[in-house]
Amino acid sequence: MFIDCTFETMGGLQLIDYAMLKHAEGNWLSNFYGSPEDDVDLRVRNMAWWRSPAIPATVLVIGNPEMQDKGWEMHIKSLAGALPIMLGDPRKLSGVDLEKYRGYADWLQLMANKHDIMSFRQDLPGFGEPMNGMWDGFQRINTETKSGGIIGVFKHGSLEKSRTVTVSYLDPAKVYTIKECISSKIIAKGTGKELAEIGFSVELLKEYDGVLFEVFME
Repeated sequence: MFIDCTFETMGGLQLIDYAMLKHAEGNWLSNFYGSPEDDVDLRVRNMAWWRSPAIPATVLVIGNPEMQDKGWEMHIKSLAGALPIMLGDPRKLSGVDLEKYRGYADWLQLMANKHDIMSFRQDLPGFGEPMNGMWDGFQRINTETKSGGIIGVFKHGSLEKSRTVTVSYLDPAKVYTIKECISSKIIAKGTGKELAEIGFSVELLKEYDGVLFEVFME
């Protein structure tokens, strides 16, 4: 259970400041409604990118994408860079979608248990502010244990079909595997040094798309 009172008790009166946020489990930043065609996921990633340098990513509660929205998978992928909480009614999901949704929830929980991803968030090298016509991304690498973490890569109307992704903060001498979320498809293997300097290629053919990866030490 996650109880958030910051918006109602502080946001309505514009009283939010760093001193209050220091003691809050969550900070409800803003609400965005609609489908991927309405740029809702771009705005979610914008908010996380703008605020996470000053406020821990896991207290960034961004609403109100719903699980029954068209293109709800992009909601989950985008929110994975902040606090992945969604609204909605699971009874409105088809059996196939409900199973897929459960898969994302289980995967994110596994990543939290395995790499403590909710305690970390970093910009993805070579990817800047989320905006139309560009690629953007984030990484949530455990910089203390160097066990790995997750990577999110997004294409929002770019003409480029592929990009090279490099990963920072890994142990340069250890070997890591990059595996795609849900499908568990292995994308690349290499040492921390190789992944930081050479990286791996990501291809997204749709005009608007995104993908999540796990990076883990072998």
